[in-house]
Amino acid sequence: MANTFISTNGKKILAYRGYTKNADLSSTQYLPPTKFKVGVDSGSYVISSSDLTYAIPIADGTPLDPGDNNMTGSSGGDNSTDNTTRYKEGAGLSDATSQNLIKNNTNAVAIWTETLTTFAIGSKYTGLWIYIKDATTLAKLVSSGTALEIKLGSDASNYYSKTWTTSNLSVGWNWLPMGALNTNTETGTVTGDIDTFIIEITTNNATDTFIAGDVLYDLLRQWEDSDLIKSYVTGYPSISLTTLETEIQCFLNSIEANGFLVDSMALFNEDTTPLMQSVMSITEESKSSTDEFTFIAKDEVK
Repeated sequence: MANTFISTNGKKILAYRGYTKNADLSSTQYLPPTKFKVGVDSGSYVISSSDLTYAIPIADGTPLDPGDNNMTGSSGGDNSTDNTTRYKEGAGLSDATSQNLIKNNTNAVAIWTETLTTFAIGSKYTGLWIYIKDATTLAKLVSSGTALEIKLGSDASNYYSKTWTTSNLSVGWNWLPMGALNTNTETGTVTGDIDTFIIEITTNNATDTFIAGDVLYDLLRQWEDSDLIKSYVTGYPSISLTTLETEIQCFLNSIEANGFLVDSMALFNEDTTPLMQSVMSITEESKSSTDEFTFIAKDEVK
C-alpha cells in the first residue's frame, strides 16, 4: 500500500518547467527529477517536506568495521564475542558475524572499545546497528538520561559522540544514524586518524547483566550524498500525451540498500542541491540480498 504526493518543491519544479520561456529552460534551477532515494523510520510526510526523514545508503559506502572484530570491554563491560546466528547484512560485505556485547555485574556503565583499521572521516555520514533481544533486556537500560552513547575519535578523550535514551530504542534491530560525524558533540579536540570506536551502555543497576544474544552490535559504516541517490530505470519517465499520465520506475538490485526495512521512496531533481519532487510512503519491506525492489510512481495531469 503506497501513499504518494507531490511536495511543495515538486510543485515549484512543475510550475517553473511548465511556464518558463523556452530560452530560459537551460537554467540550473528547478531541473526535472531524474533520481530517487529510499528511507526508513519515516513517520508522516507533509507537503512541505523537503527530504526523507532518514535516507539510507543505496550504494555500499565505506564499511569501517564489519562487526566481526571482538571489542575490548571495560567498566561493566566484558570483551565482546562473535554471534553468527543473528547479524546484519549490507555495505557489500559477505561476513555473517555480529558482536555480543557482554555486561557483567560490577558497574551500571558498560564500555566496549575497538581500534579501527579503516579510519572514519569527519565529514561523512555515519551509522551502525544495535540489536536488543526483548522487552526484558530493553527494560534494563537506564530509564532516564543517556542509555546508549556511540563515540568515534582520535582517542578515548577526543571524540565525536551521539546519545540515545531508552525511549529512542526498541526491541529488535535499531538503525543508529549519526548524520555527518563531525556535526555530533565533540569532546576534547579530534585530530589525526579517527580510529577509536566506543560503545557505552548504561543500565539501571550495576548488577544488570547482558549475556550472549541480549545486545548485539554490527556494521559500522560511512557514506556520502552520492551513495544515497540513484537514477531512474533507463527509458523513464514514460509520458503519455493521450492519457496525460507519466510513469517512473526506480529499481534496487540485490546488492543495494540491504539490511533495512524500507518504508519510503522519494524522487529528486538535478539541482546542485537536489529538490524532492514527490514522496511515496509504503508498508515496511525488508530488503536483503535475495530481494530486488521496483518502485513505480505514476502522475496524472487532471
